[in-house]
Amino acid sequence: MIRTESLTIGGKAFTRTYSDAGLYVVRDGISYDEAIDPTDLGRTYTEGLPIDADEATELLGILTGEAE
Repeated sequence: MIRTESLTIGGKAFTRTYSDAGLYVVRDGISYDEAIDPTDLGRTYTEGLPIDADEATELLGILTGEAE
């Protein structure tokens, strides 16, 4: 199921959109692990294909600086 949560970054409102079923979220034919958008844009997403767990773990390591 698509989930959303509100975030505040640098004093600005954002919406984080993700799938609690481990699926990509898709908008305009592009798939994302998760999406963080300015709230005022009102973007909507659908669920897509399953996220490859190994790929997601590798990307998380890169983003957090834990992977080489």
